[in-house]
Amino acid sequence: MGHGMSAPAAPNVDGPWDFGTFSIVCSRGARPDLKASFWALYEESFGPLRIRAAARQVLTEDEFSAELDDPTTWKYVALDSSGEPAGLATLTDDVSTMPWISPEYFAHRYPHESKRGAVFYIGVLLVRPDMRGHAVFARTVTCMAERVTAARGVAAFDFCGYNDQDLRLGSATAKILSRENAFEVSAVDVQTYYVARATGYEARIDS
Repeated sequence: MGHGMSAPAAPNVDGPWDFGTFSIVCSRGARPDLKASFWALYEESFGPLRIRAAARQVLTEDEFSAELDDPTTWKYVALDSSGEPAGLATLTDDVSTMPWISPEYFAHRYPHESKRGAVFYIGVLLVRPDMRGHAVFARTVTCMAERVTAARGVAAFDFCGYNDQDLRLGSATAKILSRENAFEVSAVDVQTYYVARATGYEARIDS
């Protein structure tokens, strides 16, 4: 390396991160204490999807607790300027812990990253309503992306049609990753649910 040049700084994958009006901390150990702060917010944020999505989108209270208790899952917690919980995200590099996806799919599609344990999945991601104008969502995504970048990995996430098309959370997340973390983001699968509704018929009796 030439004179006057220094090695690039190692990415900050464990935090904490200070963004002025809020900060983000990260831990991988079991965090059962987070349930008291976030279960009501999770239910408020995700509960409406029960009638907006054909596939189940909402964790049960036990499933939510299990994700927070899982020692293999990173928990990213946003704190407001008073130190109160303002947002939560979970990230795992063990996709088998996500019951609604196929680990084999990702192992087949990303064999090199899979062998290195570098296939990540974003689980819960929610922000307190009064903090949604403070870029908590964007900064949390960026913090998680630092870990994926350091591992030279891939990060997967999913949104139902309502969140993806109506609220445009998928495109917003892709824009954050592409702009701030130099990711190439693409949709890899889609599922469409059909309903055949019986409209009635006149009975026929063969003579």
